[in-house]
Order: sequence, then C-alpha cells, then structure tokens
Amino acid sequence: MSALDSRINFKQLLDRHGRVCIPIIQRDYAQGRPEEEEVRQEFLQAIKVALDKPADDPSLPFNLDFIYGSVEGRETTRFLPLDGQQRLTTLFLLHWYLAWVDGRWERFSDMLIAESKSRFFYRVRPSSNEFFDALVSYLPDEDATDVTSLSALITDQPWYFRSWRLDPTIQSALFMLDAIHDRFASTADLFERLVSESQPAITFQLLDLENFGLSDDLYIKMNSRGKPLTPFETFKARYERELKSQFVSRSYEFAGAAHSVAEYVAWRMDNAWADLFWAARDKSNNQFDGAIMSVFRAVALVTRSPESEQYLEDIERLRQSERAPNYSDFHARNWLDEDFTLSVIALLDTWSGCSEGVQTHLPENHPFDERAFFQKVVTSKKSLSYTEIVQFSAYALFLSFNEDGYEVKHLQDWMRVAFNLAENTEYNRTEDLQRSISGLQELLPQSKDILAYFADADSMVAGFSKQQIEEERLKAQLIRAEASWSECVYRAEAHGYFRGQIEFLINFCGIEIGVPLQNWNDGQHREMQERFQEYLAKASTMFDERGLKALPDFIWERALLCIGDYLLSKGRNYSLLVNSSTDTVSWKRLLRGAGEYTFARRKLLKQLFDHIDPTANLVTQLSALIDDATELDPWVEALVQTPQALAYCQSRCLRFDQATEQIYLLSKTQMNGMHAELFSYALYHKLKADVDRLGALELLYYSEVSGSESEPCFYISLTKNEVPLPISVRFDQGQFVIAYESFGADLQESEAKALRALGFMEGEDIQEWLVDREEVESWLLELAASTVSEVG
Repeated sequence: MSALDSRINFKQLLDRHGRVCIPIIQRDYAQGRPEEEEVRQEFLQAIKVALDKPADDPSLPFNLDFIYGSVEGRETTRFLPLDGQQRLTTLFLLHWYLAWVDGRWERFSDMLIAESKSRFFYRVRPSSNEFFDALVSYLPDEDATDVTSLSALITDQPWYFRSWRLDPTIQSALFMLDAIHDRFASTADLFERLVSESQPAITFQLLDLENFGLSDDLYIKMNSRGKPLTPFETFKARYERELKSQFVSRSYEFAGAAHSVAEYVAWRMDNAWADLFWAARDKSNNQFDGAIMSVFRAVALVTRSPESEQYLEDIERLRQSERAPNYSDFHARNWLDEDFTLSVIALLDTWSGCSEGVQTHLPENHPFDERAFFQKVVTSKKSLSYTEIVQFSAYALFLSFNEDGYEVKHLQDWMRVAFNLAENTEYNRTEDLQRSISGLQELLPQSKDILAYFADADSMVAGFSKQQIEEERLKAQLIRAEASWSECVYRAEAHGYFRGQIEFLINFCGIEIGVPLQNWNDGQHREMQERFQEYLAKASTMFDERGLKALPDFIWERALLCIGDYLLSKGRNYSLLVNSSTDTVSWKRLLRGAGEYTFARRKLLKQLFDHIDPTANLVTQLSALIDDATELDPWVEALVQTPQALAYCQSRCLRFDQATEQIYLLSKTQMNGMHAELFSYALYHKLKADVDRLGALELLYYSEVSGSESEPCFYISLTKNEVPLPISVRFDQGQFVIAYESFGADLQESEAKALRALGFMEGEDIQEWLVDREEVESWLLELAASTVSEVG
C-alpha cells in the first residue's frame, strides 16, 4: 500500500497505472445529474479558484482528499477506484474541455488515448465505455465562446448514438460538460496548470490497495468504515465554517468557559437541539435532516430585512421552491446572516429542554400554539401562509430582540396582539407581507409593554389593517382601565371563528372608539362586561369555529332577512354570505363591519341578537320571528318563504338584473352556470307544497338554464277537451308570463281549439298572459277551476 501522503494529480495517476477503469460494481456517474447542482457547482468553483491562483500560491495545491482503489495487472496495470469515481470522472471531463479551449489537443491525446481507446473508461455499462472512446477522439471545430450548448453540439455529431440518451452516465457527463462550459468558456491557459507536475494545482492522495482484487467483500468492508454525509450534515459543516468568520467578538458560555458562536451552535446542534428534533425524525432512517432544514427555511423567511432590495425575491424563493433550499442557496442569497443565526439560537434554545418535544412559554389557550406551529413547519409540505409568516416573525423577533431577558407575560401580550393583527389583515401579495414585517420591527422596542403602547391613542402603528389596529387600541385601553376586562376579551378572542376580531361585540355593548374609559367607575365596567358576555353568548350560539352554525331550512339567514337586507356585494353578485374568513363576502367580513355599507348591515345582526335568548330553543324563536315579519320587500319575502331557494344557491350567490327586474339564483357564481329565477322558483315550490289544490292543473318540473339564450321557468299541464296542453310560467320585467309551449311540434287543430277556449289563442295567433306577481297564484287556480268546470 502506498504512503498516505502520496499526493498526485490526474496526469500522474495515468502515468503510474496506464488506465483508470471504473469497475462494474460501481454506480453510474452522478455528479452531473440535475439534482446534484449544489455539489457540482461547489466542486467546479473550488477547482476554478485553485486554477486561477498563481502557481507559487502557498495555499496550493488544492487537495481533493483520498482516492483509493485496487490495481489490476502486472506489466500493464490499471487503477480501479473504490472511492473517488465521481471526482475522477469530473477531472477527466475537465481535461478534455480545457484541452479543446486552450488548443492543447495533441498533449491531451498523448495523455488520454491508447490504441484509439480512452485510457479512462467505465465497465459499468458498455455504452458508457463507447461514449468515452468517442469523446477523446472528438475535437470540436467551433471556438468555445461561440458554443451556446456544448451538450447539444456533442449530441448532434454523427458518432453520437441516439440510444445513448438512455445511459445515465452519459447524460450526467453531458450535463457536467455544460456546467464546465458555463464556468470555463472564457478562460485561457488552464490546461497546463491542470497537468503541471512541478507545481500542481489540483491533487489527491492516492491509496493503492495492492495485492487485492476488487471483490464485493472488499467493497462492503471499505464502505462500512463510514457513511456519506447527509445533506444536513454537509450544510452544518459549511455553516459552522462560515460562522467562524461571521461572529468574531461574540461568545457564549457553556461547559464552564466562553466559546465562539460556531462552537456554541455545533455543541447545541449535537445535543439539546438534536433532542428537540428527534421526535420529528424520519422513522425509516432515524434522521431529522428534513425537519431541521424546514425550520431553517422558516427562520430565513422571517429574518429577511423588509428594507432589502431583494426582499420580495427572497420571500418567493423561500416560499415557492419545490425543493428545500441547500447550503448553496443560503450562501448565495446571503440568508446565513447574523440575524438568521441569532434567531436560530434564540428560537431553538427557547424550544429546547423539554423531554416531550417543544418547550412552550405561552399558555395552552393562547392563540399562537407553539407546539402546533413547530409540527406544521417540520411535517407539512405546504408553504407557510403570509399570515403564519407574520405571526412567526413576531415570535422570532421578540426572542432575538429580548435575548437579555423578559417576563413570560411580555411574550404573551406581544404575541396576542401580533397574532390578532396578522390574523385580521388581508394579504394578497408579498408587498402586503413586507409592510407587516416592517410594522413589527418598528414595534419591537415596545415589545415588553405592548398594551401600554397601544393604549396610547397617539402611538404610531403601521403595516396592518387600520380597523384591527384601532380594535387592538380599544381592547388595550379597556384592559388598562380595568384589569377584569382581560378575561372577557381573551375568552372572546379565543372563539375559533372570531380569532381575535371581536370589535363587533364591544360595539354592540355601546362602547365606541374614543370613549373616555379612564373616567368609568367599577359599576360602569361591570355593566358593560355583563353586556359583553351576553352578546358573546348569543354570537356563540350563531357561530362555531367553522362559521355560521347550520340550523334547519337556513333559518338563521331567513330570520336575518326579516330584519333587513344583510347581503354583501361581490362583483356583479350579492351574497347570502359564506363561512370562509378570507372571502370578501364572508360572515367574518360582516362581523368586521368595515365601511358604511357593511357597518349598516352589521347593525342588523345586533337587532337579531336582541331578539334571541341563547338559553331557549333557537329554532322556535327564529321561526316566530319569521312568522311575525310583515311589510317585507317582495324579493326578501320570496327568499324567506322559500328555503329551497337558499338551498339552490350552492355558492350563496344571487344576481340582480336592474334592467329586467330579474333576480337570479346562481348554482355557482356566474350566469353561464345553471341558474333559476327567484319569483318563478318560489312560486313553483309554493304550488308543489300543496298540489291537491291545483285540481286539473298538473305541476310538471322547474327548468333551470345556463347562459342567456333562454329564461328559467316551470311547466304545468292543463287538459281541455281531453287535450293536454303544456304551459310555461316565467317571470319577466315585474310580471309573470304564462304561455303555451309547443316544444317545436306542429299545432294540431284539437290543440288550437283547446287553446282558444282557454284564452291562449285568438284567431291564428297564440297569446301570452301577463299576470301581476301578487295575483299569479289565484290566476292559476282560477284557470285550473275553469278547466274542471268545463269538463263537468
């Protein structure tokens, strides 16, 4: 076996052993695969840096560590690498490339070709061997600077077989050649630096395992000496190296002495932090690389400076990347800055130390659930929402800003306010997120007494919903004026649907922004708290954590319509309201009451609350309210009396056509979807509820339509002189239109005679009846009765 300090370069390896053969038990060439971007780029960059240095630079040669393997043959030998296949293949490709670029083809041929074959070859696949033989004999005619894609140039040659596209080693080699071309195309005179024996730039330590054949046993034994570094272990090693130059004067105490930041991070990573992530490990291999890298990604998200020019791009890269960022990503984008490291230390130290996973510092009923958030970050494949990023930013910023110490109550108050602000601010773009992060950073100096800051009406707060900012001010003033308000407020904020937005309850009590709360006595506070609790109880009977509680026949909506028109507009539609809190026509938006239009409709909800007793049967109370309702607008009355109409609106949307006075029930959200017309639909279901009174009139079916070519209607059948007559009933421009329907069939004389008798035909012209909405029901019943009397 050769000495351990036997440092040689690639040319000297060939001089010593004649040929390099990648044995059949090795895998395909992998360093050029697309997914190996980080390894590839870092390796090529390190080589280029070494080749660019002066030959007498004391840091040279750049050493590629050990390459070991066995030697076959006696007089003519060949080296079979056991470890080092990837590095040697890349070096071979680099020699070919630089020989072409520098015009040193003759010397390359002398070095790499013997008997018209490549002295570097693969036994893994015959096709790989054929490719390398062809490549060493191919000298491109083009100048390197004129070639856009080197792989395209090679695959376009007549000697390149199409079947080679199925060989992973060849495809990986082509990918690597493109990477080499991108980095070395404009260089000059590097080939001589690469092959120099007197002043080598790139070397490795060769271990010749002489007197051994390369058996499977040997391969297994050698590889059992260690495992390849996992992606996180690679990240950790490079990160710790970077930390040595990043924090020069800062130190941490542990093990009875002061240590550098790099040493502290390494120590914590191998001990307390590892214990934290152990519960989130991949059970198949007992690794937690994915979990800790997910947390690092989240920390990078919340430590990007909103003032940075690359903030928007950084956030999108960190949120949308299909793969987890690696060290190259972190390093290239400068994500491993001091803010990142200090936040990692503060965060992981805060979370560590609990045998059951995350050490929590907020009470169980706090809106920001530390354990749940940690689990989501380490297990979910979905990106954090903008709201979650802001809330996590608040948590991480507090910990790093107050690293010298804080009371747990300070953290609880800060996170409650930050959670409410983020939860009830609308985020549509990254710029919205950027404003909130800036707002949080401006609030940090007040983070240990955030309620006092918000209680000051003149304090500056920006970056969040103005309405929610004012709500937080009002709640802070109440709590500061009388401590017993905190229990009332926190209990209401914890409601799963309200989630911190409870100004409507305060308003329903009669408390408005600007009221001099400091002048209230204890009795006034108690009175208002009792009202608050009453409205909270009523609101809790109407809403659960998902939104509006379902009661039979849409009775909540119908009762509220009896009090007034509460619908909110969205585009060309009006909505009966949905539960999704992010929708602009949600119940949550109604509760928010932003703007005069929505605020006026929120008052209707207070009136409904004032009608109900949460301890009594709600259906009975709401039904009585509906039964007692009078003087309703016709469209409201139609909706209230027809729960089937609300059921039809699957997306909760109605369309009001002012030109034709039509009101359409939409099954989806647009008229090109199926839709019905409100008044005809209501009449159809009213008739259907009591078909016995229709006599000779047979109710057929309701015809919903899509598009605008026809109008919704329902069909009835009348029999006159034993002739059945199909009749349509539709609503148009404020009146019902009742007409005979032939459905395209020729009119028979018997039908014409029956239509004339019933007034649907005059002479040869078919007539339509226009009937007022208030009279249509009686008109139809009279028509049915006249038919019966004729038959009798």
